[in-house]
Amino acid sequence: MTEKRSLNSLIIHPDIEPGVIDNAMLTRCILEYGPTEEAGRLFAEEGVHLDEAPIVRLEFQNILRIDHLWMLKSLRKLTLAHNLIEKIENLEQLTGLNELDLSFNKIEKIENLEALVNLEVLTLFHNKIRKLENMETLEKILVFSIGDNLIEDFKEMAYLRRFRKLRSVSFKGNPCCDDPMTYEFLKSALTRVTYLDYKIISEDDRENGRAVFRGLLRKLDEADEKAEKERLAKEEYDARVEFYALSFVEYLSGPELIESMFEKDPDGSLLLKIGGELVGFYEQYKEQYVETMAGLVEFAQGAYNTRQHEIKLFKDLVDNALEDSVKRSKEVVGDFEAKKKPLVGQMNEIISKFTTKQATIEQLEPNIMDVGEAFNDLLYDLWKKLMTIEMQLYEQCEESRVQFAVNMTEMITKLLEVSRNAFGAWREHEGMWSMRQFETLSKLLGNKILLGDAPPELFEVMMDRDLMMNLVAQSSDNHMRFIDAREDLLMTRANNWRDDLVQGTNDNEIKRNRDRVLEIYYFIDNQREEWADMQMSMTETVDPETAALLGEDF
Repeated sequence: MTEKRSLNSLIIHPDIEPGVIDNAMLTRCILEYGPTEEAGRLFAEEGVHLDEAPIVRLEFQNILRIDHLWMLKSLRKLTLAHNLIEKIENLEQLTGLNELDLSFNKIEKIENLEALVNLEVLTLFHNKIRKLENMETLEKILVFSIGDNLIEDFKEMAYLRRFRKLRSVSFKGNPCCDDPMTYEFLKSALTRVTYLDYKIISEDDRENGRAVFRGLLRKLDEADEKAEKERLAKEEYDARVEFYALSFVEYLSGPELIESMFEKDPDGSLLLKIGGELVGFYEQYKEQYVETMAGLVEFAQGAYNTRQHEIKLFKDLVDNALEDSVKRSKEVVGDFEAKKKPLVGQMNEIISKFTTKQATIEQLEPNIMDVGEAFNDLLYDLWKKLMTIEMQLYEQCEESRVQFAVNMTEMITKLLEVSRNAFGAWREHEGMWSMRQFETLSKLLGNKILLGDAPPELFEVMMDRDLMMNLVAQSSDNHMRFIDAREDLLMTRANNWRDDLVQGTNDNEIKRNRDRVLEIYYFIDNQREEWADMQMSMTETVDPETAALLGEDF
């Protein structure tokens, strides 16, 4: 009897050495699947820019390991099918990826896909996967192929119910497909999926499955409802945190931060296991912290609204000044065009007399000079007026920016003053907690009866006064460092925000001013070139020596 061989072993020649993803392989594959004929030739001549490649297909390359893809910053579709890959890895840089094909490999576990939040199509056909997992972040998934793997329990597919956008699933070829109930379950459980193994699911199909799995589906629905409530609660919480972050006080509005402080303090957590009176003091500490920080959070939110109002006033002021400047500039240009029109008419008359041979160039030279000087004076006057308007705007904006920076600095300074007071109060609460903790523990020191069922490691501490005192001191030090770090974070972020805002407004105004000055010079040069072109129409019949006599105005 002949040994059954896998499809991969039949497709990939065993004598071929394992492939390694490198620049050469990427470039070769991009050229192979790129444009053809003349377009392909031009594409090859220009060279392959890996950071601009939207599609990469690395098939039948005997690749053992996913690697060296970090430079593919523009990648939208990646195909690594028909290789020898055993692990999904090194894809975290491809955050823009929409399609990923890892079919016909030797992958045993779904993992390391957390960063691919934009993935819409995932193909894992013909691998060695037994379980659906680690796909929670793929909220945009539309098409999922998991056929021809090693999934033995069809209930495993209930995992896919969480994906709200999933519409097509390929599952055929897994061991559990031999069970006639498999597809009855899939059609009834995956309520959002429209296509199963490329066939549309009818309402009758779903109803048949519901009749068979009514009890199980009810439990799944209840679990989904609970998960949905948790999801909405998390979204609401994240939105609240994001809002508080704008005020620099995220995680300060409740007991979460102080609870986190104790979780990160093994000494304090150990001592807290003593229970009894100490737990009551701990709850008082939390209440004092929450009350103190509630005042800071309330002030910070009000300060945020005040800053946003100030920013709006500043932008409105700048926009109004800019609008007024544009209006005045248009009036100046309109006045210039009106005064330029008769000069153009005079020059056209001169050109007409010359071309109809009513006068020679020598006879017309004084008129040409006079009209040219009048145009240059008019053009200089235009430049002067436009530059004056721009300088007035720049100075006006400069005054506004200076006052804006002063106002922002005062607001941030006031916020930091309030935060220093709040964090100072927190430190006082910490000192009170530490003192109460020491007093409570001192009462129990060495008393085996009162210690009761204390954990062995805590029992050992409570038998040694020095050890207990050191532990209390270490816990207090840990808490003080934690408090200092959170205060530093608030102050650093607030100061950086102010600096970035002020610097950004300065940079934007400097760029706007430079662009406007260049625009003025471009307009002036364009007017001068038009006038010169009009004069140059006369040179076609004038010898070079005569033209040279007329100087720059000709």
